[in-house]
Amino acid sequence: MSAAEERWNEPESIVLLQRTAKLVAGIEASGVRMPQGDRELCHARLVAAHDARDRAAYRVALEGYEDRARNAYRKAKGVRKKREGS
Repeated sequence: MSAAEERWNEPESIVLLQRTAKLVAGIEASGVRMPQGDRELCHARLVAAHDARDRAAYRVALEGYEDRARNAYRKAKGVRKKREGS
């Protein structure tokens, strides 16, 4: 059975969302927040995948949310390093 064909599991989706939210909150606790547009896009994708009960799309949306948070952190960290190096 492919990931797209897996049956929707609401309790699992909640656990996955909680894990992702905890990870993103930890990243943002450093003082770096992803741009609001990215946040809204991630939330829209999560809602759409949840409403469609599409596990594969939901996992992709969660991964995208994590990636955007990490990228915002890396970008800010890189800017700080460049400023400190100057």
